Amino acid sequence: MTEPQPPRAGFWRRLGTVRARAAIVSVLAVGGALGATSVSVVLLLRGALYQNAGNTARSEAQIVASVVSTRGTRGLLHHPVPNAIEEMAVQLVGPDGTVLTSSRNIRGEPAMLPTMPVGQRTVVSGPVVLRVRRFTHINLNLDSRFVVAATGVLSPNFDGTVLVAYSLGAADHATELVLLVLSIAAPALAVLAGGLVWVLTGWALRPVEAVRAEVATLSAVDFSRRVPEPPVADEVGRLARTMNDLLGRLESASLRQRRLLSDVSHELRNPLAALRAQLEVMAEHPSQLTGPSLSGPLADVERMGRMVDDLLTLARIDEGMLRLRVSDVDIDELVLFHADRLRLQVPVEVSVRGVGAARVRGDEAQLSRAVANLAENAGRYARGKVEFSVEAHERWCTLTVRDDGPGIPEQERERVFERFVRLDEARPLEGSGAGLGLSIVKEIVTAHGGSVGVEGTGPGTVFVVRLPLAADFVYDAPEANSGTSSPGG
Repeated sequence: MTEPQPPRAGFWRRLGTVRARAAIVSVLAVGGALGATSVSVVLLLRGALYQNAGNTARSEAQIVASVVSTRGTRGLLHHPVPNAIEEMAVQLVGPDGTVLTSSRNIRGEPAMLPTMPVGQRTVVSGPVVLRVRRFTHINLNLDSRFVVAATGVLSPNFDGTVLVAYSLGAADHATELVLLVLSIAAPALAVLAGGLVWVLTGWALRPVEAVRAEVATLSAVDFSRRVPEPPVADEVGRLARTMNDLLGRLESASLRQRRLLSDVSHELRNPLAALRAQLEVMAEHPSQLTGPSLSGPLADVERMGRMVDDLLTLARIDEGMLRLRVSDVDIDELVLFHADRLRLQVPVEVSVRGVGAARVRGDEAQLSRAVANLAENAGRYARGKVEFSVEAHERWCTLTVRDDGPGIPEQERERVFERFVRLDEARPLEGSGAGLGLSIVKEIVTAHGGSVGVEGTGPGTVFVVRLPLAADFVYDAPEANSGTSSPGG
C-alpha cells in the first residue's frame, strides 16, 4: 500500500515570498500595459504617416492634372516635380493604357495602374476627382511599397489619366524604428518596475519582518516583550499595535495564571496540612471520633470545595461556556434569603429595611451566587452591622450592600474586582478567601448587562450593583420591608 503523497504547492506558493510575487505581478502588468500601448502607438503612427503620404500624392496629382489640362504634356517640361523628387513618380497614361510620358525615375516602365474609365475623368472646368489606392505593390525599381493617386483629365489639351506614386519607405522606416525602440524600452521599463516593486515591498515589509522576528523570540512563559511599532499609523503600524495589545493580554493572562497557582497553592496548603494532621490524630485515636472533632475537617473541606467551585466558574467564564438560563427573577427575594443566611452565619446586625420589590431578567442561580458573595464579603469585614437595600427605578434596579468594616481605599476600588486580589487588611482575617468572590460577582453582573462598583466616602464599604429591570415589571415606589434584626435572629 503506497503512502499518500503530500498535496502539491500551488503556483503562487512555489514562487516564494510576497516580494517575489509582487515583483512578478508588476512585471507582467506593466509589460502587458506597455505592450498594448506600444502596438497602439505603432499602428497610429503608421496610419498617420501613410495618411500623410496619401495626402502628398493627392496634392501632387492635382498639380500635375492642372498643368496638363491647361498646357498639355509640354507644360511638364517647366514643372519640377516629375524630374527632381526621388521618392515620387508621375505617369501620364492615355485612354488606351499607353504611357504618354513619365518622370525620369520610372522612364520606360509600364503603367502603374489600369487606365481610369472615361466616365470617371475630370472635366477641366470642374473639380479634380482623385482616387487613391493605398499599399499598392508596384515594381518601380525604387521601392516595394507606394501609395498611388489617380485622376482622370478630359480637356482639349489632354485626354487621359494622371498617376502619382509616393513612396512609403520613409513611413515604414520610421515605423520600424519606433517599433524597435519600444520593443527594447517596454521590457526594460517592465523589469525596472518589477525591481522598484521588489525594493519598495522589501522596505514596506521590513517592519513586518521585525514583528515576526520579535514574536519568534517570545517564550511560552514570558510575554513582557513588545514588538517595535513604526511611527507611521498605517496598516503595519496598526498590526504592530494590535500585536502588542495581544501580547499585553497574554501577559495579563500569564500573570493571572501564575497568581492562580501561587494563591491556590497557598490557600490549599494550610487547610490540607490541618486536615491531614487532624486525620492522623483521628487515625491514632479512633475512640475520639465525635461530632465536635469532625467539625474542623468538615470546615476545611467546605472551604476547599468553595474555592474549587469558584475556579471552575471562572474557567467556564473565560472559555465562554457559562450559559445563562434566563427567566424572571425577583431580586428582592434573593436578597432577603441571603440576608437570613448571613444572620445565622455571622454575629452582626443585618438590616433589610431598604429592600423593595424589583424583578430582572436573568439566571436565578448565577444572580443568587453574586448576592451570596456580596453578603459573605460584607459579613467577613463588618464590625457590627450589614445593610441591604434594593430600589427600582424606571429602567434599572439598584442593589446596595453596606458594611461598617475598615473600608476600601479609593485607589483600590477597581482592583478589588480583579482575580486573586486581596487587600492587606484582608490577609490577617481567618477564612478571608482567595480573592475570587468579587471577581465572580463582576463577571455575573456584566453578563446580565449590569455594573458593579464601590461607592461612598464614609466609613465602611458600599457595594452598588445596577441591573436592568424586566420589561414587564411595573415600576412603583419602593416600600420598606422588615426592620433591623439582631444577630442570630
